[in-house]
Amino acid sequence: MIDYHNLGLQQAIEIGLKNNKNIRISRLKQEMSVTKEKDLAMERLPDIEFHTSYNQVTNLFQYQDGVFNTPAKYDVINGMYDFTLSASIPVYMGGKIKNTEKKAAIDTEISALKAHRDERQLTMEIITAFLQIHHLKEQQNLINDKMKEDSVNIKQVKVLKANGVVTINEVLRTSLQLSNHKMSWTELDNDIQIAEHKLKTILSLPENQEIHVNTEDLISDKAAIPYIDELIETALNKNESVEITHKNLSLKELDQKITKANYLPKVTAGGEYFLKYPNMMFFPPEPYAYRLGMVGVNLTYPIENLYKNKYKMQEARENIDLARLQVEENEEKIRHSVYEAYKRFEETDQKVKIAEEAIDQAKENYRIVKTKYANKLSLITELIDADNAYLEAESNLISVKINRQLKYYQLQYTIGNL
Repeated sequence: MIDYHNLGLQQAIEIGLKNNKNIRISRLKQEMSVTKEKDLAMERLPDIEFHTSYNQVTNLFQYQDGVFNTPAKYDVINGMYDFTLSASIPVYMGGKIKNTEKKAAIDTEISALKAHRDERQLTMEIITAFLQIHHLKEQQNLINDKMKEDSVNIKQVKVLKANGVVTINEVLRTSLQLSNHKMSWTELDNDIQIAEHKLKTILSLPENQEIHVNTEDLISDKAAIPYIDELIETALNKNESVEITHKNLSLKELDQKITKANYLPKVTAGGEYFLKYPNMMFFPPEPYAYRLGMVGVNLTYPIENLYKNKYKMQEARENIDLARLQVEENEEKIRHSVYEAYKRFEETDQKVKIAEEAIDQAKENYRIVKTKYANKLSLITELIDADNAYLEAESNLISVKINRQLKYYQLQYTIGNL
């Protein structure tokens, strides 16, 4: 039973892969490719045909002295019928059937790769949505802690006001700080609801289905950085786009073989067996039914293709050259994408260290200013500024840590592991 009020990442991915419309379309296309492959395999089977006919024939009139003179009349057998069963099977088609079947098999493999790529894209989309919600919730928790601190500060300032130490202006400023934090909390709460609704849309869940996510099974923000060379090698072996371009090259090479088959003769074997009436094998025809069977081989050679096929072959060669360049270009793009994703992930380590240092500095600054304010050596505005700087530093640390998680997942997606 799925707990939609405590929805984990893996559960969400499973729901998305089951419900998402784009994934269902990809899988249906894959099934269609398999069906097409099976259909093309049927081309090797013989063509079998049954034919029957009946005709009523008039007597024969022959104009021996011209069409304007009376013709001579000859009585013929007036009823004619036949029952014919024929079959033919391709023996040699220049490799067209075999290569067409190979193309269909590669198309099926490409469809499977595209379906897997779409599943990975959806998985990455769901993870990104979870990280966004996680980020918003962490920010909201931070604001919630600040609101509690604001309430304590207001009480302290009111005590000081009652003792005549501070003015009403300082009470108002601390209350305004709490109001601002309440407003931020409300905005974050709405953002969380919007983000969870977006996730619900990605998962193709009913509109009336309320969901709340549990982000505990997200990868740790301390995930280790792998080696770049290993990442590139993994990407070239596992990323679907690399394999798709290689298979596209194979398709173009098969297209060339199919086009080349136009230069070759075509051989078919076939036969027929029939029952006919009357017997037209004799002259004059005899009023008897007869049976006859025939088997044989047909060879055709399309002479016109010796000149008509020239530019088709040139086009096939050009398509192969283009496909090879696309393979090289795609591998270069993959290498760069992995390098960029790796550097972005590596960059987050330094950002986390800087953000942690900033927190220490902001925290110490806030402590000093708060102590000064308690001793009336600083103004309330300085305390509020120090508090805001501390809040900004804490918020920034949350952001860079969650961004590190995102960059890790993006790196895994780029190399094909996700």
